[in-house]
Amino acid sequence: MSSGSRTLTAMYAAVALWLSFCTVRTWGTVPLWTTFAMAVASLAPVIGVVRETVIADERRAVAVLREQEGRRAAWRDEAAAALAQAEVEAACCERWWTSCATEHDPACAHRTSRGTTA
Repeated sequence: MSSGSRTLTAMYAAVALWLSFCTVRTWGTVPLWTTFAMAVASLAPVIGVVRETVIADERRAVAVLREQEGRRAAWRDEAAAALAQAEVEAACCERWWTSCATEHDPACAHRTSRGTTA
């Protein structure tokens, strides 16, 4: 729960307690319908507390999903890098063929020695 949510929750709780206190204090001294109206009004901030709690749970769930997606994205990035590396290594031999055997990389696994004649 963020600090703003905690502040709102504390404010909601304070308002609910104040309205409950006022409901108890006015019981029997004012018309009955006003006491019931204040009792219902004292329950309204409870909805706000529940709402803030649900929002905090949703934020936590989204953070977990983002972390999992980040792991999947990292795996996909590694796979893409390996594929790109394989393509670059294959391009070495292609460069060798297109340059009439003059520009073959020395580290290429497919390189044949120049002394071998076929």
